[in-house]
Amino acid sequence: MLLRPFSCALALSLLCACASISETATTGDNTYRVTYNAGGKWQTWVEVKNIARKQAEDHCESLGQRLSQPKVTSNHATGLMPKEATVDFTCVDKPAPKANSPTGS
Repeated sequence: MLLRPFSCALALSLLCACASISETATTGDNTYRVTYNAGGKWQTWVEVKNIARKQAEDHCESLGQRLSQPKVTSNHATGLMPKEATVDFTCVDKPAPKANSPTGS
């Protein structure tokens, strides 16, 4: 009988430890949002924000563009509380490669 509450608590803690990242959502013209929730994983704020930013970079890269104007916000959780970071960003065209100038005249 005593094992039932323990097994429920264990199952709940395993569910809370799962991290998740949202699908990239369109919020306007070439503007997007992605959210990463670390769940109960032990991660620093730098790691949480970098994972969300990497997802944003990957999205722009998939469009043949580059990340621009990322705005990172978080839920400011501490300890083992689920940390969450959201990146609002735009994708812009990559700069054209510079032409090599002739040398030796």
